[in-house]
Amino acid sequence: MPFSGMAGQTQAVAFLRRSLQHGRAAHAYLFTGPEGVGKRTAALSLAQALNCPSPQAGDACGVCLACRKIQEAIHPDVHWIVPDGQNIKIEQIREHMQREAFLKPLEGRTKFFGIDPAEALTTEAANSLLKLLEEPPQDVVVVLLSNQPFLLLETVRSRCQEVRFHPLARSVLASWLGQRLGCSAAEAETWAMLSGGRPAEALRLADAEHQELRGRVLGMLQHFPQEDWAVLANRWEEERADLGEALEYMLTWYRDLLVLAHHGDPELVWNRDQADMLRQAVAKEGADSLFAKCRLLVDTMDALKKNMNIQLLLENVFMQLGRKA
Repeated sequence: MPFSGMAGQTQAVAFLRRSLQHGRAAHAYLFTGPEGVGKRTAALSLAQALNCPSPQAGDACGVCLACRKIQEAIHPDVHWIVPDGQNIKIEQIREHMQREAFLKPLEGRTKFFGIDPAEALTTEAANSLLKLLEEPPQDVVVVLLSNQPFLLLETVRSRCQEVRFHPLARSVLASWLGQRLGCSAAEAETWAMLSGGRPAEALRLADAEHQELRGRVLGMLQHFPQEDWAVLANRWEEERADLGEALEYMLTWYRDLLVLAHHGDPELVWNRDQADMLRQAVAKEGADSLFAKCRLLVDTMDALKKNMNIQLLLENVFMQLGRKA
């Protein structure tokens, strides 16, 4: 999508649009920031603006053939380099960049190369890329996307124009979600809070499959406990693919109760669409008990990453969560 369709990131977008509008696009950019805040979307918008036949004020039209091809990842002058396995290897840089970069664009004005995530570059691949960054061909723009820029070679970072992306304010993201998804204000605010201000994560959470999982988890906690610990543990062990996310949803529930138990601002509550149920539940437990349950869930999520008996781990969790203070 064009820059105009992005959620937030006002400073980053304004900087890129001014550069394009005045013909000062850098040969190499480094887009940094947390995962899911819009780096990849901004890179696509940049590729469109560089190759749109009718750009306006440093932005693409978004509807022409070139823009549509870039959005659909079928434009011959726009290339994405992603990990082959765990890493981006030197062969990928040699085959997909060094050879292509010195050829004239086939359809557009600019050859665009996106590397995502840049921290996946092996040392050999990064050094191979460095040669290209030191003597960039004309009509070539390279964009490195990174959640962990400190892992990149300093020589690579120093040859890129860094553009920083940040999590969006709740109000900004909630407004964007409401317009895009046509959801209620409470739902939009819930997803904005749970996502930590990351549009991509908010859209993922709003997906029907994730909403079904969240609904089951919160429904279980609201009427907890109705079943034997072992039965619950066995059920969730069978759904271990969703277990990590289920525990995160549990943590947000008890975190919200803890906020309310300490007479916190309701604006700090994450599960906005569960406000009525939270108000009813908070009267049943003390702050010390809620804090202990939050700590328990954090420890359980850490333990889940280790080679432990999941059945016993979950039985302990549900037994502890079932206790009332």
